[in-house]
Amino acid sequence: MRKILVILLACVLLLSGCEQMENDAYIGMERDNIQDLVAGGEMEYVQEFRGHSENWAAMYIVYKPKGEENHTSRIFMKYIGKDPRPSGQLRYKYDTVGGGDGSGTLPGVDEADHVYNLGSSGGNGALANPDTPVKMQVWWNDSSEIIQLDPITD
Repeated sequence: MRKILVILLACVLLLSGCEQMENDAYIGMERDNIQDLVAGGEMEYVQEFRGHSENWAAMYIVYKPKGEENHTSRIFMKYIGKDPRPSGQLRYKYDTVGGGDGSGTLPGVDEADHVYNLGSSGGNGALANPDTPVKMQVWWNDSSEIIQLDPITD
């Protein structure tokens, strides 16, 4: 009986550690860190997708000022792999179902959190299907990874 309790306790600690590590992957990309959202008035969060791979965490968020039709889509990535950090050109592409796609090279990194801001787009057009993951791929150095960003519901 004692062995079973020890095994159960170890499993609980392991699972809570994994959950904490997953939450840590998104530090610096939370809603409170997005300058538009901090500086703006009351915002309505329309959609949010998050995911991570071995080396990257990413977030795709859609928001708009309350009472308005036009929305803004923003994408952020963060390198969560081991050192050395990526160097040279970094490229990305993403695909949504119903909301479009995009690609480009990664701009400068926020030195405080090592968060790459991939920019924003806006308008009153189609939105990504809220029930379908966003697919993202990133290339750096001689490596490539695919990240699945799953819908987050509040």
